[in-house]
Amino acid sequence: MSDVTALAESPEMTEDRVTAWHEAGHAIVYLQGRSLRYVTLRPRAAGRAGFTAVRPRCVDLGTQAVVAHAGPLAQARHVLEATSAAERLHEGVTAEDVRLGAYLHSGHDDLALIAHTRQAYGFSGRQPEPRAEVAQDLVDRHWTDICRIATRLLKHRTLTDAQLRVCVPAIPLAS
Repeated sequence: MSDVTALAESPEMTEDRVTAWHEAGHAIVYLQGRSLRYVTLRPRAAGRAGFTAVRPRCVDLGTQAVVAHAGPLAQARHVLEATSAAERLHEGVTAEDVRLGAYLHSGHDDLALIAHTRQAYGFSGRQPEPRAEVAQDLVDRHWTDICRIATRLLKHRTLTDAQLRVCVPAIPLAS
């Protein structure tokens, strides 16, 4: 068992809890300008822990990359806030390990989209991804909303667009 895996198995880091913050990160970015169908911890496809379903609409690749980054970044922030520095030190886990673990946990959809975007925009392996910075800014600015969404998602397992908008009424409806 890896140190990151041991840390993730603490009671505060159950699969549902981690997934709720991950999906809430995706949802908060989508809510900036799109209408969602639902966010759920009950995915229909095998191998998924959660899913954020959007209403079909053409969205540029850069925006999709911001959404893809927001899930793992929200998940990592939750793990970092829910575990102490001493606990991470005891397990031999750094903040960077937690962030990397969140990306690796995020699954093939997020990673494939991020890789596709990096290739499309010509980013080398060592170049920072500017869409990750945009996503981090959105996660940081809307952290309270993300926590509110994740908490309700844990309670209800699925939230519709209308239920999400009740959680975050300050974000205007998409045009």
